[in-house]
Amino acid sequence: MITNFNKLYAKKRIFSFFIATGLLLFSNILIAQTGMGIQTVVIDPGHGGKDPGAIGIHKVQEKDVVLATSLKLGELIKKNYPDVKVIYTRSTDDFIGLAERAKVANKAKADLFISLHSNVAGSASAKGFEAWVLGLHKSEAALNVAKLENSSILMEDGHSSKYEAFDPSDPDAYIGLSMRQNVFLDQSLMFADQIVKDAVSNVHVKSRGVKQAGFVVLYRTTMPAVLIELGFLSNNEEEKFLGNPEGQLKLATTIFNSFSKYKARRDKVDGVVGTTLKIEKPKEVVKAETNTSNEASKINFRVQIATSQNKVELKSYNFKGMKDVDMYISGKFYKYIVGNYQSLKEAKERLSEVKDKGYTSAFIIAFENGKRISMKTAMQKMK
Repeated sequence: MITNFNKLYAKKRIFSFFIATGLLLFSNILIAQTGMGIQTVVIDPGHGGKDPGAIGIHKVQEKDVVLATSLKLGELIKKNYPDVKVIYTRSTDDFIGLAERAKVANKAKADLFISLHSNVAGSASAKGFEAWVLGLHKSEAALNVAKLENSSILMEDGHSSKYEAFDPSDPDAYIGLSMRQNVFLDQSLMFADQIVKDAVSNVHVKSRGVKQAGFVVLYRTTMPAVLIELGFLSNNEEEKFLGNPEGQLKLATTIFNSFSKYKARRDKVDGVVGTTLKIEKPKEVVKAETNTSNEASKINFRVQIATSQNKVELKSYNFKGMKDVDMYISGKFYKYIVGNYQSLKEAKERLSEVKDKGYTSAFIIAFENGKRISMKTAMQKMK
């Protein structure tokens, strides 16, 4: 984070910026999904390059601490979950804008976004570990943390046009964030809570809890996202710990353990192989579902278009005119699918049609005798 920032831009236009962006991304209560469980994770080391972030008493820089910790975290995930794709917003000492960081995650259709930072305070006694999710600040202290992290915007070329005159130092600017419908809040809070609990238990750090504030890097992501403040570089003891490779590994390990627990829960919700899913068959699609007369028909392909925590009536006007929408329940989520194909070619053709209708994150899934299986397993059995 940066301790000095200037009021350079007008207070106007910020509301239209956030409201328009929010409506564009989340105008529908249905959440587009990227796949089965946690498949892609984006790790975001804060600051970098010309932006050092917080600077400690003994000149330890935030950008170095979070990069080293992020790389260690990524390696732990790769080693233990080789099927999970790990992407870094930066893997070297480079300056990356906040909008670009979120763009990396969105482009990758990530299932989780983890942003690492370290803190600073006017008092050397301030210390502790905390996790943040997107929301409207509930205290002056929370607002100040968001201001400092968002002030990186001022180092970006063309920031006044890119962020529609958003002034990170202006408290009024953050009110617009309350208009944002954060459909990933529950999942983000789940992960954040697990991180803080594990950090206290495993690293014996002081807990500063899970909090909400208006971080631009979280605002622009379209998946569960958590920003972690690893500790205070303005605290002598914590600066030594954060600047030490051993301390960085301890932090990376505890975050990895939290990730493992979160992944296990999310994989279960999304229907891992072997989980029997309850299939609800409305009358309008029963006919399409009953075409299972031979051996090959035991495996069929569907196109998943959306997920919702609330049950949506299976009417064509709710799904852009599509009349063959079906639904299955996985955990606490309602998942919506179309089509019923014995050939992958037909499913791919339908996928293309669905994407043309606006469901750009739709994907193909496979079932065997009413049980969802991985695409890899389906293809092996179809040989």
